[in-house]
Amino acid sequence: MAKRGYRISVDDNIRFLEDIAAHPEYTSLFENPFLKMFREFHEKYGTKVHFNLFFERGDFNLTMVPDRFKAEWAANADWIHLSFHSKAEFPNWPYRDASPEQITAECRQVHDEILRFAGPEVLSKTTTLHFAAATPDGVRALRDCGVEILLGDFSFNTEGKRWLHYYCTDEQFDLVREKCFAKDPATDMIFCCCDIVLDCFRPETVGPELDRMAALWPGRDFVDLLIHEQYFYPDYSNHRPFYRELIETGINWCRNAGYEPVLVADIIDPAAFDGPSF
Repeated sequence: MAKRGYRISVDDNIRFLEDIAAHPEYTSLFENPFLKMFREFHEKYGTKVHFNLFFERGDFNLTMVPDRFKAEWAANADWIHLSFHSKAEFPNWPYRDASPEQITAECRQVHDEILRFAGPEVLSKTTTLHFAAATPDGVRALRDCGVEILLGDFSFNTEGKRWLHYYCTDEQFDLVREKCFAKDPATDMIFCCCDIVLDCFRPETVGPELDRMAALWPGRDFVDLLIHEQYFYPDYSNHRPFYRELIETGINWCRNAGYEPVLVADIIDPAAFDGPSF
């Protein structure tokens, strides 16, 4: 890894695309308030952002996203990436026991639409599955779809048990946590982890949580700041009115700790990966 880097990853995305589809008068992607906020972070700090997409929400799906901004997506591909997350928000744990065929079909469905409306420049080979659980065969299906790096929470639940780590064992979990990236030769997948789910905190507790994580796993060269799209919106039941402040607090912690803005593709070449393996 050439440099210490951080990125913002956003899960459960579809509403900002629904808004773009609903406003044919938009002349830019960044007339959408959600994307506008992230462009402001990029312009101020250089921050790079990865959006994991749902295929559908209610009556809306990605086939309805217009392709008239394809050139603008490509022009911003140095700091915006898109990828598959899940078919929809519900059910929870959609891929924990899903067949490879289901994962392949739903991943390709989203990939095809990203290529159509945004282009190959923004389609990432890194993703996060909704609820970060799948069988080895399911992960192999993702690998066959072109996904090379798979992020999970790799966190502890309220009972102190490791979870949101796909099929990884406790020893594999610990290796990913310590080294940032680790490869499973059995599935040809590189795993990595997020460091904080920002919408689980208040702005004043983000710094202490990142300090705690840094003390638990010192020397890590990559920090992933994860947040979920829906908490941005006032009509959402768990709306965070301090959503913007959560992100900016995380960015400033990373900047003060010496991390530069990156996308995963900026720091990891899976074809030349020489990091630890399971």
